[in-house]
Amino acid sequence: MPKSMLTPAIKDMLDEAVRAELSASNLYLHVANQLQRLGFFGAQKFFLSESESERGHYQIIANYQNDSGTVAKVLAIPAMDEPVKTLRDALQTAYDTECQLERDYIRWYSACSKDPVTAEFLLQFLRGQRKSVGEYGDLLARLDLAGDDRSAILMIDNELGK
Repeated sequence: MPKSMLTPAIKDMLDEAVRAELSASNLYLHVANQLQRLGFFGAQKFFLSESESERGHYQIIANYQNDSGTVAKVLAIPAMDEPVKTLRDALQTAYDTECQLERDYIRWYSACSKDPVTAEFLLQFLRGQRKSVGEYGDLLARLDLAGDDRSAILMIDNELGK
């Protein structure tokens, strides 16, 4: 069995990242289910895709750990119970989640000062988080423009499903 190239602290940090990505994936599945119940089928499709993307991030981190001589720890993920009553609730929840992930990746990246390879690896996630935060911010701004106009809200829902 190969010796791990990761320090125990970096390994633990990457396991935190695994848990964070899987938690986001589960949250987005929960949000998709809630949106389907509300009749937002475009947003449901969008969040199912977001959930799959987060699982992809998990797999990238797991592969990195495998390539570094260790195995990602898959910790229990708590059940999701975020209330979703509107499209705004869903997008705000996702925006908040992506902002937290960005803060986490900044913290994890900063902790890698003595491991430049892992720091470089984490940069891809930092860039992705910055983009996600911006995209969700844009969606919330569009929803603000729509106000209470149900037709505009349904148009945004429809666009999310494409």
